[in-house]
Amino acid sequence: MNFPKITKSYMTAVIALGVICVSLSFLTADYTKIDVHLALLFVFTVAIGSRITIQIPRFKSYISASETFIFLALLSYGGEFAVILAAAEAFVTSWRFCKKKTTVFFNTATMAVSTSAVVLVLQLAGLYTENQLHGDDDYRQSFVIALSVIALTQFFVNTSLASVYGSLRDSNPLWETWKNKYIWSFFTYFVGAACAGLLVQLAAVMGFGIIVATFPVCFFVFMSYRMYMKNVEISMQQAEQAEQYAKILESQSDALRESEERFRSAFDYAPIGIGLLTSSGKWLKVNHALTEILGYSESDFMEMDFQSITLPEDLGLTLVKIHELIAGKIASCQMEQRYIHKTGRTVWTSWSVSAASDVQSKQPNLIFQIQDITDKKSAEEKLQHEATHDALTSLPNRPFFMSRLSSALEKVRHIGGYKVSVLFIDLDRFKVVNDSLGHLIGDELLKGIAERLRECMRPSDIVARLGGDEFTILVEGTYDEREVTRIAERIQQKFGMPFNLDGHEVYSSASIGILHASHKHLTSEDMMRDADTAMYQAKRAGKARHAIFDEEMHKAAREMLQLETDLRRAVERNEITVHYQPIYDLATGNIEGIESLARWNHPMLGPISPSKFIPLAEEIGLIDTLCEQVLRQACNEVGSLHDRRSKERQLSLSVNLSCRQFAQSTLVQSICGILDATAFSPEHLKLEITESVFFEHADRAIGMLNKLRTLGVDINIDDFGTGYSNLSYLMKLPISTLKIDRSFISMVDDDGSNDEIVKAIVNLARNLDLRVVAEGIETESQLRKLKELNCEGGQGFFFAAPMNFPDLMQFLRRDAAPSSGAVRFEDIPTILTVQ
Repeated sequence: MNFPKITKSYMTAVIALGVICVSLSFLTADYTKIDVHLALLFVFTVAIGSRITIQIPRFKSYISASETFIFLALLSYGGEFAVILAAAEAFVTSWRFCKKKTTVFFNTATMAVSTSAVVLVLQLAGLYTENQLHGDDDYRQSFVIALSVIALTQFFVNTSLASVYGSLRDSNPLWETWKNKYIWSFFTYFVGAACAGLLVQLAAVMGFGIIVATFPVCFFVFMSYRMYMKNVEISMQQAEQAEQYAKILESQSDALRESEERFRSAFDYAPIGIGLLTSSGKWLKVNHALTEILGYSESDFMEMDFQSITLPEDLGLTLVKIHELIAGKIASCQMEQRYIHKTGRTVWTSWSVSAASDVQSKQPNLIFQIQDITDKKSAEEKLQHEATHDALTSLPNRPFFMSRLSSALEKVRHIGGYKVSVLFIDLDRFKVVNDSLGHLIGDELLKGIAERLRECMRPSDIVARLGGDEFTILVEGTYDEREVTRIAERIQQKFGMPFNLDGHEVYSSASIGILHASHKHLTSEDMMRDADTAMYQAKRAGKARHAIFDEEMHKAAREMLQLETDLRRAVERNEITVHYQPIYDLATGNIEGIESLARWNHPMLGPISPSKFIPLAEEIGLIDTLCEQVLRQACNEVGSLHDRRSKERQLSLSVNLSCRQFAQSTLVQSICGILDATAFSPEHLKLEITESVFFEHADRAIGMLNKLRTLGVDINIDDFGTGYSNLSYLMKLPISTLKIDRSFISMVDDDGSNDEIVKAIVNLARNLDLRVVAEGIETESQLRKLKELNCEGGQGFFFAAPMNFPDLMQFLRRDAAPSSGAVRFEDIPTILTVQ
């Protein structure tokens, strides 16, 4: 049920009815009755009468003078003027107390309707003649009945209208609302009617002046009565307070007796130690539990004071607290206290002391309550250690280290010459140990690393394990910064010795970033950020070394972060383009295929090297999306070439795969989806992978590559000889081609002094029935030597630089021209000149 809507409708209906009642009163009023007396009655009722209210003692009801004067208007001047006066008085009163205009009009209408109801009932009862309302001699009985009708009707109608509103507003039963809030107000209406009747009778004998005279009398009586009621209320409050105070005193007295009895019982049988002492510390009485806690007998206690068995480090604060207690500054004191057991060991206790009055002495006695918490403290210390230290190495953990680093930075700001340095240590190739020897051996290595780090630092330094294979050392105080560098050198020296782990001899090294705090390092997070940056600089420089942070590192880190953001945006917007480099058959001189190469032309920085943005894409997890975009674009563009060329001259497309892509289980499905979407034939696709794939994803990679080979896709090994070469993998994998890395080709010359590696790779490939393609051919002498070594294919700047797709189309168009025939080596200088 929608109570707010019903309430609003009800109020509107009452207001409308009230408007009708007031309007009818204005229309039917006998204006000839208007005189000065009526005007005075109106002014007094509206301006003053509504403010004169007297609360009925013990009830939440008030006697209002305005009710009396409204009834007086009804008896003296008729119902019309009474209705108008009731509405005016209610409007003024409500306007003074209510903020909502709707409520003001509702209250006004309620009074108008209830007064109109009184007039209607009097008329229906035949009690509305002037003689009856004035109470003339022959109409005394009718006059009294009329007064009763007035009071009852006004009471029932007025309270009923208000109860309905309250019931709807609060969603409460109507009867409960009327009974709880309004039933006791009947007295107000009967008193008002009685007073009005009395005034009418007096006016008939003494004239209207008696009514006017009642105005100030009513006011002063009201003021006197209100002052009297306030005094009565104050007296009642004082009496209640006195009664409550007496109850409190009695309760406290009972509590005191109970407390004394409980104290006696608690003292003797309490499980905690309790002792009674003089203010000077002499033991007067001890219970059995205290003798058990500290090991002394009761006679031992009586021969000494508490100072002699308190740990000296705690005695100073204890004496201060006892002095404050005796002086009355504190009522009691609780703290942890250490005592010396009779056997000499330290006993941790929870110590509480309070004063006990002594009638025979001006100084109060002391009550000690002592509870043994030694086991609890041991457990807390263990928990604290576990919360602030690494479980594996027992070194401080990251939160503890960061807290100490923040404290050290505070000292730098307040103590002249105070320095702080951080060494950020990251183990090199720790993952190799975990993956090859297992995590148990890895954990043992971490313990050995922690032990050697402890040996390298100064006594005042702190070494912590941040997590994984990351460690930090905090150096603080007054020192030469070269000492920090010497710590890093000692670490590298210590790590140069092998670790003997469960029969395995393991070597480890670390990349160390060193940071000396400057005025720019305001927080521990600032310190760790820059120390981490220096550590990564050491890793990029070749690992197993240290690097000291400088602002250039920070600048480079910011630039790398910006480059990462730009790369993400470029991949999202498909801004990575594809260039193509032809692959030649060295025997025929014809183009046999094309290798796709990712290129990024940064809008601000220009072309970004693939050797920079490809590793970055692998690091931030974008390599899958990037490689899929390159494959899709290459398939679309090279596929369009296939539509223009005869079947026997269609070119193969070589696309590089990152080893990180083999980490996703849906790699084969993704490649198949792109081939289907672009309608590119799998027989013309060659996927190039590096040897690192077999080391990082051996079993997974073999399974995926076999699936791709079943579809007709060729698998090539790119940059052969630079990675983890493994003959067994070459025999297991469905590969068709080995591509010799350009670093080996660059060493080839005419005299044949540096071609042994290339010759070995070519012979290996021939024995495995694999083709060989040489990368990075840049000179004619290299080409000639490779042909002598029976290398089947080649690519490089000697033939053509990587080019975009429109340039590739133009390049191939010359290749397809009837006049020129196939593109041959002797034509290449001319082709390059044209480009």
